[in-house]
Amino acid sequence: MPYFVQFLIDNWFIVIPLIVSISVFLRVENTRKASILDAQQVIFYLNRKDAVLIDIRNSKEFSEGKISQANHVGPDIDLCKKEISKSLEKPIIIICQNGNYSLRMAADLKKENINVFTMKGGINSWKSENLPLIS
Repeated sequence: MPYFVQFLIDNWFIVIPLIVSISVFLRVENTRKASILDAQQVIFYLNRKDAVLIDIRNSKEFSEGKISQANHVGPDIDLCKKEISKSLEKPIIIICQNGNYSLRMAADLKKENINVFTMKGGINSWKSENLPLIS
């Protein structure tokens, strides 16, 4: 242990920039990612926090079944922003078929300081927990 401390002291000009770089990286990564909710948390947000659920699946996937409170906007980010602007004071949850596309869209929205959530696993996760969908 004393050798390690001595190494840090002797190489402070390397250690300090490394620590600063790591902290900046972690901070940027933390602000870039959207918060991920599981299906049960989505239900909580919809029922208790009056969240807005935005479905970004294509029309074919959407017609196969949707969550009752979902607003369909499709995979267009501009339409998604327009829908979000209607209710900025409420929590926003974005869902897609498997959770991947909603994560990418949420990351783009986070860059514009829009706070959004995504559902882990998307509609596939919802179905796997035998939660209801409507046609």
